[in-house]
Amino acid sequence: MHKLFLRLAIISAAFVPAASALAADLDVPPPPPPVEELRTATYDWTGGYVGLMVGSSCIDGRLYDNTAATQWEMSGCGWKGGALIGYNHQMDHFVLGLEADWSRTNKVVKNTDPGADFSFALDHEVTLRSRFGWAMDDTLFFVTGGAAYAQGNLDGISSPIPSNIKGKHWGWTIGGGVEHAFTDQFRMKLDYLYTKYKGDKYEDGCCDVDVHDFDNHEVRLGAIWAF
Repeated sequence: MHKLFLRLAIISAAFVPAASALAADLDVPPPPPPVEELRTATYDWTGGYVGLMVGSSCIDGRLYDNTAATQWEMSGCGWKGGALIGYNHQMDHFVLGLEADWSRTNKVVKNTDPGADFSFALDHEVTLRSRFGWAMDDTLFFVTGGAAYAQGNLDGISSPIPSNIKGKHWGWTIGGGVEHAFTDQFRMKLDYLYTKYKGDKYEDGCCDVDVHDFDNHEVRLGAIWAF
């Protein structure tokens, strides 16, 4: 029995140097990377921003000329441009924000029917909206809604000399869009807004016109600087 244990001890001692040499030949695995390196870099949407926008505006409505006792269509499409300002707060993938914008249009409506011959534009249009979005790294998909105000400009109608008559319209707006960050500061967005405006009376010394409630459809492209 003692001879058996002696032989096993001699055999085990012979394998120890070989095992040590084999372990030395194996590559030592690198240490795991720091926790910070394991995280995927994402764009931070939190913060304020300003921007400029251009787009198209399509109005669909009607007006009633009280002087001539005639109703006319007030529909058409035109261009618009303006500026915006806002603030976002990001919580994980969710982004909450508040945005305000100002814009003006060219002559969106041009009615040249006999007896009408008028144009209609929005000299000032302002919206104040909340935004709710889902961020996918540097791309944000959002919906938006809030209040709207516009100052209308009615040029011509029932007068041999065109008259610029102003009116005020209050309403609500809703829409959505997508925004993409090309750098930490520069972003661009494309959105759509539907706005429902209440009507108003347009009158001066020669004209008496009721502009009925009307719809406004907008598509806007914006360039944004975040800070």
